[in-house]
Amino acid sequence: MCVLGHLREVKDPFRAAQASRLLPPTSRIRVTQIGGALGEEYEKWALGESSSNPRYSWLGEHPRWKAIRLMARSRLLVLTSVLEGGANAVSEALACSVPVLSSRISGSIGLLGEDYHGYFSVGNTSELADLMSKAETDSDFYESLNRACEERSGLIDPERERDSWRQLLSEVVAR
Repeated sequence: MCVLGHLREVKDPFRAAQASRLLPPTSRIRVTQIGGALGEEYEKWALGESSSNPRYSWLGEHPRWKAIRLMARSRLLVLTSVLEGGANAVSEALACSVPVLSSRISGSIGLLGEDYHGYFSVGNTSELADLMSKAETDSDFYESLNRACEERSGLIDPERERDSWRQLLSEVVAR
């Protein structure tokens, strides 16, 4: 599983690492995180978590293309944000056909839909751990996330976006 984004408060950056500590010993889940630490305390925390949690690895800041490559090779994207207008990472996950586990925030709901089954309550580590475990052990659940994300991938289709911009601009000009 991957987590993408700079380490800062609004991203709740260590929620996935904390959740990975609650997984059963038989779990094979590994959480890899890419994103620059926006503050010395975040860097210390990430380095400490990487050295003490065998399920977690922080890679630091990398170019966008490396983050996308990591996500494309992952089984899941985990978005733990407290607040988000519509995370680029979720859009990228849809484009890469990578299912998402996300905090239940308006931006993710707008992208993934109200009835998406991969949500957990903001800040709820045990709910996230349960979803992580379920995605690993319940193939029907994982496939339902995958199908739901595939169904929503049309939202990020470049041609659809161009058509939407054309329509919006024509409406603005017509006023």
